[in-house]
Amino acid sequence: MKRHLAVISLVVLLCFTFACQDKAARAELDKATKQSQIEEQNKAVVRQFFEAIDAQNYARMKELLTPDFVLHYSGPQEDVSGEALMQMVRGYYTAFPDGIHKFEDILAVGNKVVNRALWEGTQKTEFQGIPATGIKVSFYQIGISTVVDGKIKECWVVEDNLGMMTQLGMELKLKEAEKK
Repeated sequence: MKRHLAVISLVVLLCFTFACQDKAARAELDKATKQSQIEEQNKAVVRQFFEAIDAQNYARMKELLTPDFVLHYSGPQEDVSGEALMQMVRGYYTAFPDGIHKFEDILAVGNKVVNRALWEGTQKTEFQGIPATGIKVSFYQIGISTVVDGKIKECWVVEDNLGMMTQLGMELKLKEAEKK
């Protein structure tokens, strides 16, 4: 009888131990699943934003940005607000009306979304002093966006502006030495 009680006690103890481990594993799995869902939602927000840019849907762009949105853009210029970004987009898409982003990679970790896109467009009107060329250009952009509550709060973008200008026929030359 003592032997049966010991075996039953051991079985109950083992069941309790495995049940606790199973609950812990299940909780960890639930946490990872929830995080993965948030990251997928954040990637969707970034995709929707670039789709709104390509469609020149400024109302939708504004919906997807926080009021204090800031863009850190490649080049010497200062940070760009949401309104200033929309003006930049208007300039690009006036000159390149068929411009489109083609996502090649998009990754999310927490509230950060990293994307690599090929941007293509045909220059139909003057752009930054360059007369219309009819040339189709393509260049890569890499962006890192911070998504908060389903909206983009901040974005860092680096793109191959030199490559784009070269495709439009611009040449890179050294500045001439100043005369003394």
